[in-house]
Parts: sequence; C-alpha cells; structure tokens
Amino acid sequence: MSNTNLLENRVASAFYGRFPQLRDAQEAAIEPLLSGHNAVLTSGTGSGKTEAVMAPLVSKYWRHAVKNDILFLLYIAPTKALVNDIEKRLQPPLSTIGIRVGIRHGDRDDLISGSVPHVLITTPESLDVLLFRGEPALMSIRAVVIDEVHLLYNTQRGLQLSILLRRLHQIIPDGFQWVALSATIGDLAYVQDFLVGRHEEAILLEFSTTRKIDAQIRHIRRMGDLLSLVRSMTQGRKTKLLIFANSRRECEKIAGILQEDGVLRHCVFAHYSSLSPDVRVNTEQKFSSMDTAICVATSTLELGIDIGDIDAVLLWGCPGGADSFLQRIGRGNRRSIKTNVVCLIPDDSTSVIIDALRFAALIDAASKGDLSIKEPYDLFGAIAQQCLSIVASNGGQFMRIADLCKLFEHKSYFSRGILEQILAELASNGFLQRHGYKNRYGGDEDLYQLVDMRLIYGNFGIGSQTVDLFHRSKHLGEVPAINLIRVRNGVSVRFAGKCWSVAKISREGIHLEPLRSAFDVIDFTYGGSGISSDPHIADRIWQLIHSDHMNMDLFTRNLRCRILSFVEQIRRVCPMEKIFYVRSPEGICYYTFAGYIVNRAIGLFTRKPEFKANDISLLVPSPIDWVSIPSRTLDYEEIFHLLFEASSNQSLYQKQLPLDLQVHEYLQEWLKDKAISDILCRLSNAETVPMKDFDDL
Repeated sequence: MSNTNLLENRVASAFYGRFPQLRDAQEAAIEPLLSGHNAVLTSGTGSGKTEAVMAPLVSKYWRHAVKNDILFLLYIAPTKALVNDIEKRLQPPLSTIGIRVGIRHGDRDDLISGSVPHVLITTPESLDVLLFRGEPALMSIRAVVIDEVHLLYNTQRGLQLSILLRRLHQIIPDGFQWVALSATIGDLAYVQDFLVGRHEEAILLEFSTTRKIDAQIRHIRRMGDLLSLVRSMTQGRKTKLLIFANSRRECEKIAGILQEDGVLRHCVFAHYSSLSPDVRVNTEQKFSSMDTAICVATSTLELGIDIGDIDAVLLWGCPGGADSFLQRIGRGNRRSIKTNVVCLIPDDSTSVIIDALRFAALIDAASKGDLSIKEPYDLFGAIAQQCLSIVASNGGQFMRIADLCKLFEHKSYFSRGILEQILAELASNGFLQRHGYKNRYGGDEDLYQLVDMRLIYGNFGIGSQTVDLFHRSKHLGEVPAINLIRVRNGVSVRFAGKCWSVAKISREGIHLEPLRSAFDVIDFTYGGSGISSDPHIADRIWQLIHSDHMNMDLFTRNLRCRILSFVEQIRRVCPMEKIFYVRSPEGICYYTFAGYIVNRAIGLFTRKPEFKANDISLLVPSPIDWVSIPSRTLDYEEIFHLLFEASSNQSLYQKQLPLDLQVHEYLQEWLKDKAISDILCRLSNAETVPMKDFDDL
C-alpha cells in the first residue's frame, strides 16, 4: 500500500493527484518526515525530490500555519534563478490548499510587500539579511529545506548557512525540522556533519535513479565541425539541445558561431551568471516555448531550473568531476530511461587523447554512481563573516566572546582559541575593536562600510567585483570590472550570444547598442581559475587504461584508433602498479595520473626546482626516488606552507583570516579527499619504467 494514505488528502491530491504512482524516494520520505525526523535525501535529477519532502512537511504543518496565518516553511536554494524556478513549481499545488508562496532575494522581498507568505523561498545570503534585520516572521518557522546542497557542501557559503541555521535555532524556542536535498552527494553522513554537526540526529535516504547513458565522444577539429554537428541534430525535426561550456568566454564563442548560421540564428540562446535576471528568465521562457532551440550555458543550468524537456546534452570540454558531469547530463531526456550526451573535445585542446579518456572516465564513474568522497572541511572564512554580521546587527555593540562561541560549537574543529585568533585579526584590520577590560568585541569604522556597501552578507570570491551592462534603460547583466580598462567606445563586443557596439563607458556602467553583424568582435574578460579537475578522475583514467572493459564504442572512428594505439602502447610497457616516464631535453616527465595537487605536492616535497605539474604528469629536472614518497597526506606537513596558493576565489573574509588559518583552509582539499590518499599509496609503492618513442599526448 502506498504511503500517500499517511498524507492529508488535500495535500496528497495537490502534489501527487496527477501521477499514477510515486517514485521510490517520494514513498520513502513520507513516514520519517511526518514523524518529525531530520533527513538528508539524495536521488537522481528529475526524480521529484522537491515534491518528496514538501508533501509530508506541508501535510504535517499546513493546517496550523493557515489557521494562524504564519510563515512555517523556509526553502533555501543556492541561486536566485533556482529560487524563482522553485516558486513557479510550488505555487500551483500549494495555492490549491490556500498556502501563499513568497520569495526573498536581492531582487524581491515578499515579506515586506504584502501578507506574510506561509512558505518562503530564499538564498543563504538573504537568510543572513533576514536575521540581520531581526525579521519577526522567522520565529514561527517549523521546517527548513536546503536544496542542491552539493553546491554548498565544503564551501564558505555552506559554512555560512550552517551558522545561520544555528542562529535560527536560537530564536525559535522549539527548534525546527530540516531536510537537505541533492542528486549528487558522495557521503550523506558527511553532509549532515558539515551542515549541523554530529549532535543532531537525521535519517539518511539514498536512492539511485541511474539511467542508461547513451554517449559519444568526438573531437571538434575546427568550429565549423560543431556547426555541422548541430545542424545535423536539428535538421528536419523538432529538437531541443543544451550545450554546456566551462566558461562564459566559451559560452559566448559557441553561441556566436551558431548564430552565424542563417537557419539556426533565431533559435540560439546564451545563459550564464553574468546576464541580468530579466534576461535569463526571458531566455528560459523563449527556449521552453520553441519547438527547436539551442541553449549554450555554463554551470548556471546544472541546477534543476525548468526549461522543458531536452533531447540531448552536448558538453564542450570536460566538467571537473563526476558530480558536475551527472548534474549536466541529468538535464536531458528527463522523461526517458536514457540520457543522450555528446562529449565534445574542443578545437583548442592541449591533449585530445587525455581529454577523450577523461570523458570516458567520467562516463564510467557516472554510470556506476562512483562519486569522489571528501570529508567535511575545516573552514573559517564564514566564521569571520558571521561574527561581523552579528556584531553589526546589534548596532556594533560590544559582544562577549563566550556568546559568539555558542554559534560555532557544532563544528568539531572549532575552539575558543581559534575564535580569539579570528577576532584579533579582524580588530587589527579595522573591522572590530576590543573592549579595554572585558572579553568583548564591538564594531569599528570599517565594519559600517561593509554594511553600507552590502558586502556584509556574502562569502563570494573577492574577484567578483563587477560593472553593469545596459542597452538604453534595460539592464543586460554584468561583467568583471577589469573590462573598464579593456574596452573602449566603438569597440564591438559579444554578450548574451549577440554582437554589440560599446556606446558609452564609465564606472557606473557600460552602455551597448546592438549590431546586426560585426567584424573584429572581442569577448569580455572574465575572472576565475577555470574548471579544476578532480584527482579521483585522473586516477580513474589510469585504471581505465588497464581495464579490459573500456567501452571503445564511445569514441568516433578516428578517435578510437588513436585511443587504442595509446592504450596498447602503455599496456605493453607499464602495468597499473608502475609509473612510466619519458626523458627529454627539459628533464624527466613522470606520467602519474594523480591530479594537479598531488603532482605539485610531490614536486615540492622532493625539492625539484622549476618542476611543472598538471593532472596527468610531473616534469622534473632529475629523477625522483618514489620509495621515499610518503603515502600519508599528513606526512607532507613540511611543505604545507608552500602548497598554499591564495587566489581571487578567496572571499573578502578569508583574506581577513590569520595566515595560518588561510593555509589550514586551503589544505582541506589535500587532507580530506579520500582519492588523494589512495593515489599516494599507489605512487609510493610504484616502480618506474622508461618509455621510448612515446606518442606525444
């Protein structure tokens, strides 16, 4: 018998009335959530996770909420675009039972624009705003849902949310029930630990909805080949294609090429984070309504935003890991038991063979549900941010260190000594001041500047400073502020997949006018360090090379011949437990298949001058004694300070930490990734074998 009979009839009808039967995750979530348990739930993309948790939570609390006309459920999503999309999905079923749904993010605040909603959908940063202003509606919350939690796990924004949930507990006398959702989580218990600590009990609900992956891997030698491929996939039939690129620059490049085709021109769209909300929503609506359409996107569409059914997903370049790969391909063929994906090796690939094998490893890992396992990170940047937010929300008044400590005690690595370090550094940087006689800290001059500039609520990378783009009075989006010194009036630029002329430029914004066609179009410069590859995938490539089960049908004919030759060449000389190397005038190149961070650590540990490391190999001027390489990550402590690489991806608040805590944060990737420990064991026990006449990768 279905568990739907446990739900209130009106709620069951609102959420599931149109469906003949529930999916496994939906059935399984009903009883524990109705019983008041917390939960972490993972299930495949498109498997109805939102309905799985909303139906029982609404059934449990809605009558009390409607009777008293109060906010009872907080739904937290990592992006404004997803917040908007979730509202569209929840509004129809909830309105049938008299529940008002509202939004709170940077573009909209339904808590001050009318009647208080019963269900509020928001982002972590907007929850920070609500707590900062002492929003009274929060005190009646009975349940919290955190969606797409994989994007928050082991991040500063995730730590911020973890502390915000703790703050929420302080103002709600009876506490609240929480549920975390994702399609791609390696270890559910780790997510629970990172979000709320080990002290809270939770039910772990894991469901595999693996679909067959119908994939092809092909090399795009020139951009004209991509145009021909898309033409062949759309010609003479109604087709929806979603093309994922790894950067905004690549997104613009691909959209520009496709729009040069007279037939495709009017059905090609670009979608990425720099576009304004209005432009993104307009793109999603147009794409969804057309019979044939192509959307070129970055990771903004990895999330569950509804743009209709997708016939095939094309990947321009490899995602960083199996979780991102699964999110992207999960966008396609949601009504089918099969996912169609075309993996494209770009024309500018530095190693076509390795990129082909990387795609094969991603497909193999995704089809088996083999995700990288990373323990919860020790993070501190958001602790600094939350201390400042709390002090500022109290008007800068002096607060006891002991009271601040209570907000972070659920983190196992936290101590009062760490907090005192952070507070002292914030004071030396002008954000806080220490009370002369007591263990208290209050606001200083620079704290109020953070509040005035609205930087107090976020933990985004410091390189995210932007300048707005306009067409007349319409806000098109934003680009990094570095473009102010790069573009000039009259220059032709590409944005949102279209060509524009720069009409006016100032710190207040760049004004653009549309061009029908243009020569010498340039792309805006975007920040970021690009896609980092997971060591887990580099190691899987090495395993795949030695596997008898590699699916050679994944590759196009020409690519298949090259892969076979490459694999056979390695297998003849080097078994899986060894490392092969090639001598050259530059030095000795060891092919470790260990990932960039491992190769870099070994280069530093062995004190090799001017070594060169990447995901696959380590080039050094002299031989390495691999027996001397430690197999435990902690045994590399002597080079930890050298391994640290500060970047623009650090948030403003990470930059305010004492240097030793910045290093500690950075090292979490090294210390908490299970794949790295396994790789070091493989390398430290490996013999080396020379490879002669080796084909250039």
